[in-house]
Amino acid sequence: MKKAIAMADNCIDVYYRMDRYYLTGNSIDFALNYKAQGGDVTEMTVLGNDVFADALVERLKQRDIPLRVLKRIDRPTGMAKMDLVDGDKKHLEFHGNAMEEIELSAEDMEFVKGFDIVYAERWAKAERYIAALRQPGQIWVYDFSKRLEQPSNDALLPYLDYAFFSYDKDDDYIREFMRRTKAKGAGCVIAMLGEHGSLAYDGQRFYHQAAENVPVVNTVGAGDSYIAAFTYGVSLGESIPQCMARGKALATRIVQQFEPYLQGKEQ
Repeated sequence: MKKAIAMADNCIDVYYRMDRYYLTGNSIDFALNYKAQGGDVTEMTVLGNDVFADALVERLKQRDIPLRVLKRIDRPTGMAKMDLVDGDKKHLEFHGNAMEEIELSAEDMEFVKGFDIVYAERWAKAERYIAALRQPGQIWVYDFSKRLEQPSNDALLPYLDYAFFSYDKDDDYIREFMRRTKAKGAGCVIAMLGEHGSLAYDGQRFYHQAAENVPVVNTVGAGDSYIAAFTYGVSLGESIPQCMARGKALATRIVQQFEPYLQGKEQ
């Protein structure tokens, strides 16, 4: 079984009108969903100074996900003030973030080199060290979210096997963007299109995966779960369409519940 590592963000989403919250962060959602499918994954992150950081340690322990703490910061865990409108997530405010002080030591970098699959997102700040960190044969997966045209993307793309973006429809713009992104060095470019499904481009052809029409409780975690399931398919050696089908299946389940990840192991 291929070993994966997820880095590096964590936070809490607070729905103040509903008196509910959950532990989250792109890498946390990825790790929990990847593990639930039967994958081998380690989380690497920065911890804050509060009870939410303690709760995250306990949650990962409960799910048998090893945790490498880069450092413990005397700052609160990042908190997103959230709301729901007809099941669609709304980010209202963001408060405090220990992740701003993330830094990888030489030992941390050597640790990452030992994994077969590396998942990262913007808080990992991977553009600073990816050229020196990426190993031959290592698979790098990166979630750019909605930051399609950010200049710093170009420093990452030549080193990525799978580059994920979020957009809202299948149109000429996104297809041309995916062609340009592929030409900058990414292995496979995937656009997650919400209710319009997903689109992947490998330099030869586009693959489309339609979305399933289901009742939506909360759209938070749809992208993270899609990436986790897609990447698990990659770990099994599946084709792009097979990985996309896995992503769709899991994301479809996640949007029908409140939390952004499965509650336990599938197998």
